[in-house]
Amino acid sequence: MTHNLYNRLVKNKRLIISLPLLLASLFFGSQALPSAHAQFTGLVCITATTTATSCPASPPTLGPFTLGQTFTIGLFVQASDAMGGWDIYVASDPTFVSPTSAALGTLVANPSLTSICMNGVATTGSCTVGTANGPGVVEATTIESSGGNECGGISPCSGMALTITFKVVGGTPSTSLSYPTAAGCSTSSVSSPANVCVLIADNTGTTLPENIQGATVTAPAIQGRTTTAVSCSSPVAVGSATSCTATVTDTATTGATNPTGQVTFSSDGPGGFTPANPCNLSSLGSNQATCSVSFTPTSVGSGSENIGASYSSDSTHAASTATAFTLTVTKSTPSLTTIVNSTSPPLGSTVSDQAILTGGFPSTGVSGTVTYTLFPNGACTAGTGTVVSTVTVGAANNVPSSAAVTPAAPGSYSFNATYSGDVNNNAVTSACEPFTVIPAPSFTAGRLHWTHHLSLAKSSSTQSWTAIVTNPLSANIQVVVRIVGASTTNPSLTFDVTCGVTCVDTASGGVNSTPGLTPVPVGFFTSSTSFSFNQPIPASFANQKFTFTATLYWSTGTTYVSSNSKSGAFAVVS
Repeated sequence: MTHNLYNRLVKNKRLIISLPLLLASLFFGSQALPSAHAQFTGLVCITATTTATSCPASPPTLGPFTLGQTFTIGLFVQASDAMGGWDIYVASDPTFVSPTSAALGTLVANPSLTSICMNGVATTGSCTVGTANGPGVVEATTIESSGGNECGGISPCSGMALTITFKVVGGTPSTSLSYPTAAGCSTSSVSSPANVCVLIADNTGTTLPENIQGATVTAPAIQGRTTTAVSCSSPVAVGSATSCTATVTDTATTGATNPTGQVTFSSDGPGGFTPANPCNLSSLGSNQATCSVSFTPTSVGSGSENIGASYSSDSTHAASTATAFTLTVTKSTPSLTTIVNSTSPPLGSTVSDQAILTGGFPSTGVSGTVTYTLFPNGACTAGTGTVVSTVTVGAANNVPSSAAVTPAAPGSYSFNATYSGDVNNNAVTSACEPFTVIPAPSFTAGRLHWTHHLSLAKSSSTQSWTAIVTNPLSANIQVVVRIVGASTTNPSLTFDVTCGVTCVDTASGGVNSTPGLTPVPVGFFTSSTSFSFNQPIPASFANQKFTFTATLYWSTGTTYVSSNSKSGAFAVVS
């Protein structure tokens, strides 16, 4: 060992009990053990791992480490002359990186008189006074107890001298691990700069020359605090899109900047965001950023959903999560209209209503029923309607029409339809659909003429009829008269004929089933027109009295509709 190393140890009271051994080593060590002086200049370096077997080619960059994280480095001696002991200091900036523990490595095979001083406090042995010890500094010193040099006395000699664990206690982009200088370290293995606290000596007391290589510790940039807020246009109907906006704010009182990166939206209910998550932020002002998406709820559920937004951070802004926004979700309101099959139906014709249901949720069709109501006025006056029918809404909002009704008298009527609603859709009622039942083609003032006392001989066995007809419609029509009669004394004698130009027997299915009809045309808006026809009367009707009912049937196409009737009687004689 060098006398300076020993003196430093003695001053620290580490060598007093071993002084005889050291003196013997000074006198006899060079003869007993191999030694070579200044053949090699070694390198004292910091390694990123404690298992390194050589120094890195350049000072390593350690990290990045986060606040509160610990890491362990190695202090390695590479290609030095074989040494008998050492006293080395490593310094850090305690504002950012502070040593928490240190332990000898394997470079010294049989260490003795070991001292480890950390942050100015001895953890083993004592701290050397008058040197660089203090906050952030680790001093470790030891010698080979056998009195010889390491590596069997053969140079060059390499090995791990020390391991040190540090904790990151402050934020900074980078800080260094280095070898401090102090006046008390005037005897040093490092030639320049002066007073570097690195001393390696052999067992004869010779200071061995060394170069030094430190390290840099990095940490992520300190991220500024942010807040995130989210809001949506509320309420929104199920199945409809609403706009949701997240705003991220840098809350620094000075030097605030616009956050960058992405926000992820979330919902605790069913629905979807467009565009899909995440959303890229756009700058707003000098310290904010926003992004917006559309959200479409797909169920009313409880009537509300919580919309969340989380900011993922960037290199200078910390992550933050918004307080959830309560979005009110309402039922959808479909549209319901109606179309009556005729706004001016003639009396006696059937009328029906057709509901048209559009919108609602889902777009594939709502569920529920539609109820049709007929009112005896043109205003759908509440409390006056009669339910005509209730139908079930089919696929794709297909609604069957109402049952057909036949108003009893001319005048004003109206229909409306009411949709029942379902879990996702409001009930709705259509607008009132008025229509007017106009008088139908009819016997004018009930006028029908016939022979009251019929002589078969004089009339050629025919009954002569003359019908006087009114057509208030705006369309031409065709008319026939159905006459049904029976003997007052012999019920087996009956007749049922349908007459136009000529008369034919009425089929069992009625007028519309009777073949061979010869209808009489009547022009539109005809106030009065007459036509005559003859009904054959069989001889078996002689000496009988017959009562009858004659009903006018009219048609604008192929189907006949009954109108008013005229009843009477006639007697038949031979």
